[in-house]
Amino acid sequence: MSLRSKLAGLIFAVIVISVVLVGAVSFQSVETRLITEIDRSLVQATDRFLDRPNASVRFGPRGRVIVSIPERPLGIEQYVVQVSNEEGQIIAASADVELPTFDLARWSGTDRAVIETVQSIQGQLYRVRAVVVEIGPSVVAIVQLGRDLAETNNVLDALQRRILVVGAIVAILAAIAGWLIATGMTSRLRRFSTVAEEIASTTRLDLEVPVQGSDEVGRLGRSFRDMLRALARSKDQQQQLIQDAGHELRTPLTSLRMNLDVLRRHEGLAEDMRLQVLDDLNRDVQDLTLLVEEVLTLAADPGGNQSGSVTESFDLHAVVGDVVDRIKRRSGRTINYVRITSVGAGEAIDSNRPTEVCGQRLQIERAITNLLDNAVKFDAFDSAIDVTLDGGTVTVRDRGPGIPPGEMKLIFERFHRSIASRSLPGSGLGLAIVADVARRHSGSYFARNHPEGGAEVGMTLPLANAGD
Repeated sequence: MSLRSKLAGLIFAVIVISVVLVGAVSFQSVETRLITEIDRSLVQATDRFLDRPNASVRFGPRGRVIVSIPERPLGIEQYVVQVSNEEGQIIAASADVELPTFDLARWSGTDRAVIETVQSIQGQLYRVRAVVVEIGPSVVAIVQLGRDLAETNNVLDALQRRILVVGAIVAILAAIAGWLIATGMTSRLRRFSTVAEEIASTTRLDLEVPVQGSDEVGRLGRSFRDMLRALARSKDQQQQLIQDAGHELRTPLTSLRMNLDVLRRHEGLAEDMRLQVLDDLNRDVQDLTLLVEEVLTLAADPGGNQSGSVTESFDLHAVVGDVVDRIKRRSGRTINYVRITSVGAGEAIDSNRPTEVCGQRLQIERAITNLLDNAVKFDAFDSAIDVTLDGGTVTVRDRGPGIPPGEMKLIFERFHRSIASRSLPGSGLGLAIVADVARRHSGSYFARNHPEGGAEVGMTLPLANAGD
């Protein structure tokens, strides 16, 4: 069963159940009200009948019981009156209607009257009030006043028929309304299903998604549209990464193949030439390994952990210091690391200025390593490299040729290599990884030329205790 049918059925059921309950309660209320009014009139009529100046039930000559029932007894002409003795014998009656007598044992305690619905010997329903009347020592009579329920039942039957007719009409209207409401509510969902099915069959991510409305369905449509756009961007980036990686992989692979051919074809190669070829092979393998690692880093899921990284809080100062020491040992270059501890002019120096960040430590360490490797590569004069940590901002300055103005933004793109750097080793992914890590950690990255020469490249990460 479709969602539209389920919603229509649910709306129909709710409305029908509500109508049935309202009709039943209304009918019961009217019936109870009518019976209550009849009972009240029976009490008044009985009291008026028994309180007449000339008692209706009394002793006569020789101990006989006399019953006086007027033809129009003081406004009780719509009632029938019947008097019986304690043995249940009818003494007198006002009409050709015989009511069932009451057993005297029904009265107990101080309750001397009872009201209930009975059926006459002729088959008619009467609402009857029976009262015990003492007419002498140890002599009682039972006076019954009854009112015909035919008129009341006719009213209730007519009311019941009207409730059923109105209920049937409402049920039909409820079915139509339920179907229309369900159709309107599920129309956009059906369009979503159509779009999803088309995406599954064609793998297209540029399809239009209905986003009308501000309700939950509209929000779902906008979320679905944004998800498709994100998937499309991710797909484009993956395709671009594959194309760029394939292009970049050709260079080290071609060099490897050429050097292997040289070794295979020239078995009597001179020792110095053979060592040169082996060095070239080793360099090509290192370049290829670095390229593969960087491609895998960029291709990893931004929301997932990679290389065993876990999200944690750590001191950025300690990480930068470790990277600086490692690059010093590996490159033999002079690297000046300064941690800015003053927070403003005229303020006291605070050696405990926080530099704690929250993120994936291995990724951030890799990004800082790339910043330093980039500076070492572009500063060919063995000049000192300055590393500055200011809160969550890491800045690396070299004293190389600087960045051409037209390439200031391009250096963070994947596989981008300026004309001046194409003769240098590298894949063009180092700064792209820096930008990617900064984005993943809700940070930023920057590059600028220093007024005194060289370039400054770095990134800013939000501090873990910035909101304290």
